[in-house]
Amino acid sequence: MTDKQKVIVALTSTSETCTAALSALASRNQRDKSEPQTSDLAVILKDLDSLLSLIYNSSTKLALALKPSSPTYSASLPVIVDLTNHTSGITHCIHLLSPDLHGATLIKELQHEVTAILEALRAVVQTFLNLAARGPSIAKSGSAGEEYLVRTGTLHDLITQARGPNGIPKDNISAIRRRWKQDRGALEDSLREVSEMIDGAEGSESDDVDGDNVDDGWDELGLGDTGLKMDKDELARAKNVHSVLRLTTLLHKRIFLDLLSSTPTSPPPSFALDALLLQSHALLAASDELVSSLYIPQNPATIRKESLALLDIINGLQLQLRIFFPDTSSLEQQLSGLSIEGDKSASTPSKPTADKKWFDICFDQVTKTSANLVSPMYKPPPGVGQKAS
Repeated sequence: MTDKQKVIVALTSTSETCTAALSALASRNQRDKSEPQTSDLAVILKDLDSLLSLIYNSSTKLALALKPSSPTYSASLPVIVDLTNHTSGITHCIHLLSPDLHGATLIKELQHEVTAILEALRAVVQTFLNLAARGPSIAKSGSAGEEYLVRTGTLHDLITQARGPNGIPKDNISAIRRRWKQDRGALEDSLREVSEMIDGAEGSESDDVDGDNVDDGWDELGLGDTGLKMDKDELARAKNVHSVLRLTTLLHKRIFLDLLSSTPTSPPPSFALDALLLQSHALLAASDELVSSLYIPQNPATIRKESLALLDIINGLQLQLRIFFPDTSSLEQQLSGLSIEGDKSASTPSKPTADKKWFDICFDQVTKTSANLVSPMYKPPPGVGQKAS
């Protein structure tokens, strides 16, 4: 067997390893629960970072050894073997992670980053396989040279990004913060969309009075003004929804700033934080549906239905936040009896209690502001929508 034939066999094995690794990553949630777990996250992530660095270096060596104009097949063989081993090592690192110990959000972020890298690596390997199989004529063409350089560069960029400060999170709370910020941006977009609806409706009234009708070019595309305008009731509903979404967006932002941006001495368990993020995703989806229901002609029943759905998410979010505010009322009552007589500071609420009161008031305001959008008979579930005593 010639060196070239050996390289083709080795590259095929590496490509198959990448495919198997991608399949294992996609189905890791269905793997055997009895698999031993490694709890030291720092060690796992350090090993993963080292493997990514090795793949970066090995792919560079492979590109030099298998340069289409003058390939050195014998020199590329150990490099290809290294790439195969490193790929298997990455899969092993990911499978050492446990949702209960390390967090489901972190694992999803890692799966996303590593999947993109392995797909890029497989594309690089497949490019060299094609070059070897199609002979020297295609190997010496300009397009072949560009393809292997572009694919190698893409792989390098993905690895550099994954290893950078905005790449693989260092822990589950960091992963949750990143996703929470993404949701916050989308919530702010929804709020802005309703603001534009209101401004457009109020602006159209003044335009009618002034008699100004500027041709903006949309009419020629069949997407111009349909003549439909919000009536007073529709505009009132839009303003009401805007008030609700302004509160929920503020609430979402304060959760990030007050509860997720700092690391508490006794952080909530990973599964509780993952559940909190799911509530954030649900809030975003419910907000989108509510905004969509405002487009004219409006259906009050649909708006009521989407408003109730949003309130259900808000109620669930309030229940989830209890993990950050453990009930210390009985302990405080016991300690109050031990305070020095005449000490005025004993009546000053602690910061966590004050923070909880802000959140409780905000939840209560969301319920009250939504009253005009839902049935007057609506009552929040027990334990939510109530201010702290």
